[in-house]
Amino acid sequence: MDKRIKVAVIGQPNVGKSTLFNVITRGNAMVTNWPGTTVEKHEGVVRYGDYEIVFVDLPGVYGLSGLTVEEKISRNFILKENPDLVVVLVDSLLLSRTLYLAVEILELTSRVVVAVTKIDEAHRRGIHINSEALEKNLGVPVVPVAAVKGIGVSNLLKTIVEKTEAKLKPLTVNYGELESFILEIQELLEKSPAAVPYPKRWLAVKLLEGDQDLLEEVRAISRELAEGILEIRAEAARRLGSDLASFISRKRFELAEQVTRGAVAKARVDAGEEKLVRIFYNPVVAPLVSVLILLGVFTAVFTVNTGYPLNLLFEHIGLYEVSEVLEEFNLNSLLERLVEESKSALYSVLGETALARFIAEGVLGGLFALVLFIPLVAVVLVVLAIFEDAGLLTRMAIGFHMLLHRLGMSGHSLFPITLSFGCNVPGIVATRSNPNTLERARMLLLLPFVPCQARLVVLLAIASAFGGLTGVLVVPLAYILALAVVLLLNAVMVKLSRGKSQQETTELLLELPAVHKPIPRVVWWFTWYYLKHFIVKVGTIVLVVNVFVWLLSNVGLNLQLVDDASDSIGAHVSRLFAPLLSPLGVSGDSAWIVAYALMVGFLAKELFLTSILTVTGANSYVEAFSALGLSRASLATIAVFVALYVPCIATLATVYLETKRVKQALSVVLLMLATAYVISLAVYLILSILTP
Repeated sequence: MDKRIKVAVIGQPNVGKSTLFNVITRGNAMVTNWPGTTVEKHEGVVRYGDYEIVFVDLPGVYGLSGLTVEEKISRNFILKENPDLVVVLVDSLLLSRTLYLAVEILELTSRVVVAVTKIDEAHRRGIHINSEALEKNLGVPVVPVAAVKGIGVSNLLKTIVEKTEAKLKPLTVNYGELESFILEIQELLEKSPAAVPYPKRWLAVKLLEGDQDLLEEVRAISRELAEGILEIRAEAARRLGSDLASFISRKRFELAEQVTRGAVAKARVDAGEEKLVRIFYNPVVAPLVSVLILLGVFTAVFTVNTGYPLNLLFEHIGLYEVSEVLEEFNLNSLLERLVEESKSALYSVLGETALARFIAEGVLGGLFALVLFIPLVAVVLVVLAIFEDAGLLTRMAIGFHMLLHRLGMSGHSLFPITLSFGCNVPGIVATRSNPNTLERARMLLLLPFVPCQARLVVLLAIASAFGGLTGVLVVPLAYILALAVVLLLNAVMVKLSRGKSQQETTELLLELPAVHKPIPRVVWWFTWYYLKHFIVKVGTIVLVVNVFVWLLSNVGLNLQLVDDASDSIGAHVSRLFAPLLSPLGVSGDSAWIVAYALMVGFLAKELFLTSILTVTGANSYVEAFSALGLSRASLATIAVFVALYVPCIATLATVYLETKRVKQALSVVLLMLATAYVISLAVYLILSILTP
């Protein structure tokens, strides 16, 4: 049976409440009148998962003072109907002013979700709102929405379901000189022999504010209690020398302004800056300019992190010293050096013991793997934030859309694909800028096929085993094949999605934000928010899986640590899967070694090489692959399989983080394994015929 949730929707006039209510209920709402009034009552039912959510649209009000019929209706519904949750709408264009109502409701109940409306219009005007900061200051969930475009509506429904059972404290407004009088009334209410059915502090504030309806309810309970409250109120008015209602209202507005002060950033929008980016609307120039920008970003980001590709360029033109500097002093190399020194320090303290190996390789190994990803992800997020805030990202998507549209994609796919050549993790993170949910779902499945730099290292090692012209062709052919797979699978998915829906999934629907100079504070909000979530959530998964795989690779069937990887549980498991490699030309004693390397490569693709070196005892990649005794056709097939099979654990964890669905992550693994196996088998059969 579906669980029923009653939700009150409230907001000041003109905050977009009716629009959001109609979008959520799809216009299917029952319209009646509130009892004893001529004010219309709108009520709609929405099914979300296992929940039946009943939305009640309360009248638009500025507060809960009970001065108008609408205010009385809204207040009485929250007080007496006891909804499971109250969704309070605030206008992103008038945030501090419209937040007043949210502050007043939060004094009454903590069962609140704040929806910040018209977020698309705010972005277009150069207004940026840090919803995470608002959430922290208010103590309740804050969800940005743009009802007309459907942005954030699904997230709002999800938040409602998640937060219905949450236990939170009501917001406490500091009323300064009035606090002692609030405390006196609270004590009177608590000592009253008859129970007062409302939160004591909230009721004390409303009584000091002069709410006559609530005073009459208290008088009905105890005339003596009501008289005592009136005496306290008179004394408060005498001491403060001002209208108490105005004083209380001013304090709420001060809190609203304080809450929003560090959470809103406004950019100066200059019409002249818009003229500078008109080249992105030119069908001929736009793709070229977009590609040049992305190549520049790609080169800068990955040169800083890994030295690639400028290290290869400088080496090619004879500047070997510059190439060596880039290879030695990039962020990735510096961190790898730190990792090795940390492991050495640990071994020097604990010795070469089993415990030291487990801590250094199993526990810290997962942590170090995450550390190596953090600079790359951070730099990418900074670049993405700058482009997004400046309004360039959407215009680049427009500029490149016409070309990608022919391939079944939109301009939104350009940036993620480009980043994935360096690392799939930031490429997947970059898909969050794609508002097309169908295309984003496809990209999350397909981006792991794009050969990252780690796979490039493996392909280069395999190419070295070939030597000659064949070795030169291995890498570019593997890249061409991988990209062909991405385009082919995307075309199939587009066709299947069109078969289920008549919607054109590759159309580019964008709200053009204002073009302006990036605001450092906004760039920091964006970067830290997503980087923090990446570190916490992806890091946990990487650490757990790393420990698990380390145990498989270092513990034998007798549950004792082994010195030879061939005696480990992982080796025994690999021997079970080794027959699956026989159709690919990998058989005999070398089959389990390749299967083992592929399994360990799930942690990080570079481990595919180190595993083969360790097990074969070879001193070079050429010697290691020679020791496996593979034919040239089999070796080429393995190169294809490595280029296409399952992504590293960090990539898979990022897919899960972006979708919150285990099924999505498993779909990536199954799709890549099936595709890699089928294509590798076809390649082996063709090469076997061509090279008998």
